[in-house]
Amino acid sequence: MNAVAVPSVRAAGVADAIAALRVSTSRRHQVWLLVTYAALLLAAGALAVLAPGTASRSNLTGMFAAMANFALWAGLFGRLVLLRGQATHGCMPGVAAATRTAVAIGVALTLLLPGTLLLAAGFAPVPAFGTPAIGALAGLLFVLMPSPLAAALCVAPGVVGLTPRETLVRAERAIGIELFSMSSLPLLILVGTLAATWYWSRVARITDPGAIPRWRRPMVLFDPMNAMGYGATQTDADHPGLSTHSGWLAPVIRSDTAGPHSPQASISAVLAGPMGQVTPRQAVKEWALVALAITAVLLTPFPGESAFLRDALLLGGLIGLLGGGWTLALRLDRRRQRQSGEFVELALLPGLGDPARARRLLQRGVLRRIGQLMGVALAAALLLAWVIDAPSQQLALIVLMLAGAAAGSWLMCLVALAGTGLGTLRMGLVMLPLLLATASTLMIVMLRIPIGASLPAWSAGWVLLICAYLAAARVSLRTFQRRAHAFLVD
Repeated sequence: MNAVAVPSVRAAGVADAIAALRVSTSRRHQVWLLVTYAALLLAAGALAVLAPGTASRSNLTGMFAAMANFALWAGLFGRLVLLRGQATHGCMPGVAAATRTAVAIGVALTLLLPGTLLLAAGFAPVPAFGTPAIGALAGLLFVLMPSPLAAALCVAPGVVGLTPRETLVRAERAIGIELFSMSSLPLLILVGTLAATWYWSRVARITDPGAIPRWRRPMVLFDPMNAMGYGATQTDADHPGLSTHSGWLAPVIRSDTAGPHSPQASISAVLAGPMGQVTPRQAVKEWALVALAITAVLLTPFPGESAFLRDALLLGGLIGLLGGGWTLALRLDRRRQRQSGEFVELALLPGLGDPARARRLLQRGVLRRIGQLMGVALAAALLLAWVIDAPSQQLALIVLMLAGAAAGSWLMCLVALAGTGLGTLRMGLVMLPLLLATASTLMIVMLRIPIGASLPAWSAGWVLLICAYLAAARVSLRTFQRRAHAFLVD
């Protein structure tokens, strides 16, 4: 009988765990996740220092800490299940051990850092470490659950916050367990851990995601190669599978004005996404949905302390608009890196003229789209300021914040067009001051913190930041102008 020698598997160390995390997603995605995580934690710390005391502010501090863990576990640690599945099917025990070590390190870091921060902010030990744990478990469950359950998980906190306290008390008495108080955190953590463990082992054993119906397929398996492709099957929004929802889930891009007579419209039609021009019917439909959502938020009664949920919903919409320039830059960078795609084909478009005119057309299109995004963001910011009755000093701060977001968006788009590394750690560090300044400004507005005496200092800081981003954008603009052609890959 022949003997088969199987080498022993050594215990996975920190280096193996880091290697597992590095291959779980792209470096660009890792950089932006870490920057986002740091910005959310710093925002929670600033909120605890600048506005301690009231219940709503304590809730916001805990919410920022939970959101930080949610983002990191949904975008980074949760994707380790893909590596674990490959290790299971390929009989690679060393890789499986590395994923276990990476998860253990993630648990330790994402509990200790936010927990210590909340302890220093005056939280009791149980909520200080329980709140980040709930955020981490929610992020992990979000990527492991099917889409209907993941959607229910996202709306559950809002539903609980909007439910009258008397109804919650009656529900607790009916089941005999206090589910909606801090004393229930250990029980929720235990249930969440058991659910996450079961879903993890189930997802790791799946060999053919396509054989699972869409409504039962875990979110992380919709598009494993795309780190942010939850619920989609390809990276682009114009996937043919969305044709049945054309005009609702997939915008109808206007192409009737494109052609040699209008190169600008042709560029917008080909690049699509945030650069695309939608049809008038699509624009009316989108604005009607926006108006309906805003009306629903404004007319929903938010009693007592739960009123901060209404403000948080409006704030979330504003943050999404402020991040529109970021999305536009990522879209341009992805298109530019594809050597056989629409971006390169635009070089053959009739009517572009010489390379200098092609560059001007592309710059003009990007500037116009950033201006549109910031215009809508200004309207959203003014609506938020009106709802919370912000004073005039904070309105000035909002205008400066929008100018800073526009300057940062212009810089990121030029870096993407110049091809100098949008997804690098250096770029993440460059954009970190903008994230921190924006988060601080939004907290000042949301919490109505008086800044009368410090308004000149805040204004000077924003002006300095805007000038710095415009100076950096000028450097990237010169690099872009030195390219042989706006649409050709060097």
